[in-house]
Amino acid sequence: MRIGIKIKLALVLSGLLFLTAFTIGAILIAHQRSSLEAQMRSMAGTITHEFASDAKIPLMQKDTLAMSLLVQTIMKYPGIQDAYILNYNFQIEAHREIPEIGLLFYEGKDLIAKTEGPAPWLIKEGDGLITFVSPIIFQQTTVGYTAVAFSDSFIKERVLLAIKRVAIIGSVAVVLVSLLSIPLSSTLLRPIFRLLRGTKEIAMGNFDYRIPEGGKDEIGDLVSSFNRMGSELKKKEILKGVFNRYVSAHVADEILKEPERIRLGGDRREVTVLFADIRGFTSITQRLSPEETVEVLNSYFTLITEIIFRFEGTIDKFIGDAVMCVFGAPISMPGHLEQGVASAMAIQLAIDEVNKIRGGRGLVTFKMGIGLASGTVIVGNMGSHTRMDYTAVGDAVNMASRLTDLAKGGDILVGEDVYKSLADKVTATKMESVSIKGVDAPVTLYNISGLKGRFAEEVIEIIKDAIPELERQGLVI
Repeated sequence: MRIGIKIKLALVLSGLLFLTAFTIGAILIAHQRSSLEAQMRSMAGTITHEFASDAKIPLMQKDTLAMSLLVQTIMKYPGIQDAYILNYNFQIEAHREIPEIGLLFYEGKDLIAKTEGPAPWLIKEGDGLITFVSPIIFQQTTVGYTAVAFSDSFIKERVLLAIKRVAIIGSVAVVLVSLLSIPLSSTLLRPIFRLLRGTKEIAMGNFDYRIPEGGKDEIGDLVSSFNRMGSELKKKEILKGVFNRYVSAHVADEILKEPERIRLGGDRREVTVLFADIRGFTSITQRLSPEETVEVLNSYFTLITEIIFRFEGTIDKFIGDAVMCVFGAPISMPGHLEQGVASAMAIQLAIDEVNKIRGGRGLVTFKMGIGLASGTVIVGNMGSHTRMDYTAVGDAVNMASRLTDLAKGGDILVGEDVYKSLADKVTATKMESVSIKGVDAPVTLYNISGLKGRFAEEVIEIIKDAIPELERQGLVI
């Protein structure tokens, strides 16, 4: 069973109060016991001394009856357990048990003989008894002794009574504190409960949640820190949203884990570069208004971006009616070539589907030519410290751009090296060799028309999922 923090705090407060009351009570009991013992010794000494004074004449006169009466009288005092009148040889002259008179020596005679100092003397303490002895002096001569044994039971009774009182007071205090500590703990813990609710809201993505501030203590500082954390998380979420417009959610998460990687400069990286260009765009847009041109471009680019991101690619840039994409940067991707080719095929198939929808509505349609190349390039942030772009530079970029210029609507053109790497995974048509600017020898091209195996299935699933979703959002007209 889970115990709430309010109950825990109430129990802690009650326990602390009980411990405090117990400690104070123990001190008071110890003090009272010491005080009672001192009082008892003082009283016992006084009684023993007076007993010795009263027994002087009867002892000198050997008046057994008078001494016996003295013993019987003193035994009536509360707390006295035994009393003796002894002669100077420590023989018992008077006792509550008559047969002992004059026959026995007092058992504590050795203790009396060793005792020095002012009378009365405490000669024995234990077994519940405290025994005092006082000398009987006549003309500065000790003629006998009186011995009185006192019971310490009344001290124990007083101490026990004190313990009971402390226990009762402590119990009442615990009950009262338990009743008062729950509302008190609720008041004290209210900011903590607000923090708990705040953490739940943040965990659910509500970065706008704020806790009212006002406290000037450590809890108030914690609340302020929480609110600042919420603000920073919201900024980070906004930044992540900005990243998501350029890279996939997975890539954005990786970048945000290590933001120091966003720096001016580049790295060598094996990547696949894809260019997609709208064929005949200029002639078609001459019949459209500027607003219509932007609207239709955004529709096609939204579709392309959605597909690129689903294959964990990065949108490098939009160039007029063309788009440049990179697979394998900024996050390394072992299967970047396969992902790039699969996304190219998905783009062509998705555009065919969108064209069917738009054509059925009497809207203008476009065809895309795609060029794709793979190799080592320099990728990174290039520009200045105040303005930089993340891009890729290298032969693979130039080759993909040149292939796109050669591609007709619906084509996916790749070089021979790319085709050989994917020969068992794609269906392609070999084309005539062409001369490409910047390349010394003629280049053999292949036009990929289909995929095999799991790539084909994956592409179909993504298209089935992406186009209806974009239609529901009104992003594909």
